[in-house]
Amino acid sequence: MKLVMSLAAVVVAGIFAGLQLKTLPLKLQYPGELDLVEGMPLAEMIHLQQGIPIYAPASSYGYDAVNFGPFYYLLGEQLVNPAQPAYLPLRVLSLVGLLGCATGCGLLSFWLTRKHLSAILSVLLFLSYAFVIRHGISARPDAVALSLMFAGFLVAYRFRGRTAMLWAAPLMLFGFYYKQQFVAGPLAVLIYLVLEKRYRLAAQFATVLILGGLALLGLFQFVIFRGQDFFLHFITYNILMFAKLNLAAGILFFGLVLFIPILVALEFVRASRDKLLGYYLMGSIALSLMTVARSGSDSYYFLEPALIASCLFGSLFAERTADPPRAMELLVLMVVSLFLGQWGRGEAPSPQAFKQDQAVQEFYRRRFLRGTMGLSYYVGDMIRSGLSTPIPNVYHYTFLVRRGTLSDEYLIQMVRNHGFGVVVLGFDPQAEEGTIWAEHWLTKPMRDAIRAEYQVADKLTMPRPESIRHPAWLYICVPRTAPRAEMSHQE
Repeated sequence: MKLVMSLAAVVVAGIFAGLQLKTLPLKLQYPGELDLVEGMPLAEMIHLQQGIPIYAPASSYGYDAVNFGPFYYLLGEQLVNPAQPAYLPLRVLSLVGLLGCATGCGLLSFWLTRKHLSAILSVLLFLSYAFVIRHGISARPDAVALSLMFAGFLVAYRFRGRTAMLWAAPLMLFGFYYKQQFVAGPLAVLIYLVLEKRYRLAAQFATVLILGGLALLGLFQFVIFRGQDFFLHFITYNILMFAKLNLAAGILFFGLVLFIPILVALEFVRASRDKLLGYYLMGSIALSLMTVARSGSDSYYFLEPALIASCLFGSLFAERTADPPRAMELLVLMVVSLFLGQWGRGEAPSPQAFKQDQAVQEFYRRRFLRGTMGLSYYVGDMIRSGLSTPIPNVYHYTFLVRRGTLSDEYLIQMVRNHGFGVVVLGFDPQAEEGTIWAEHWLTKPMRDAIRAEYQVADKLTMPRPESIRHPAWLYICVPRTAPRAEMSHQE
């Protein structure tokens, strides 16, 4: 019976993981954006290659948001070809990070139970979540940052109570400066050491983190990006507004996708009395629910609790196989959670999406000279066709304008001077003025300036992976003083 239960769990989890993993080849090959945020950092990496000070304040020359950590941009700069920008190198890097997370998940589960079943099951459970594969293959920095932070936690967990656990700090710092998220690990280690009255080791760990963090901050602020506003971009500009809708959506997602795995994980913590794991699990849940309430957030904030819960779910099942009735209960819960875990836009790009992306690229190359300055939220489409994007992250720029941090005069003046050869919007500037689609991306003065100085010349079908509504269109706007016949072809 024990063998049957074990095989059933592995087969079921393997089927769901296989359903997600089979989408990877198409996702890697797809030339367009898999979501709405891959093109922005890609454009910023190209700016870095071109010698543009990406951490400079907004000016008439443009503005780079650079929301993520500097290691991500510095590494990405080495992987991206500015002559032919592509997401593939960054997606492969993310895939390595995803596999690193899965490996760490299985390793920790094996440490907890000394059973190969728990390691295999934990890995399969983690890879069965649609949102994990979605973000784990994205050109974003999430998967690599999480793998570094989790590797640091594994070092701390393995050597807890010993001086060797201090080696966790460099990995955690590298992870934080790759993407400033996933801090539940270092917080859990500090809380554990303090509550266990290991004050000296806690002080040493905190000192290494603080001094190392300050040293890296100084390196980036005063050496690598000297004369720029690195600190403001890295910390201050990333403090986004609280959004009730995002919080509600996050709670709904958490309740549907992660509630059962978290309950099972908590049961393992209760039964094992492992305080460090308990602090890590609870910290990751609390921080995820807090940060998902930020404006513009998405389900990547739940990657860390999904990783921990997968590890502990597999561990508890492996421990309970000796008790068939209790193992059967867990198997039922596992099947239910696997079904719910398929929610999260995990589908592979369709053949139609490839055609839609190709049509957009052919249009840009046919209608505009290489190097033409463009303004759009969908900057990935532009930079791949050779256009220039001085403001890659329009959403973040608009947010800082609304917060009063930046002035919108830079952008409005460029619009009035016809500084952009093309403006591409995801909404009809005339028919959809005042709707949520218009309000979300640009302030009213920005939209008024665009309507006054630009006219819709064409409308293209938006590639399905980029769209958040259906049907979705790209509205191609050109300066009113420039007739359609003057739009030039690329060589």
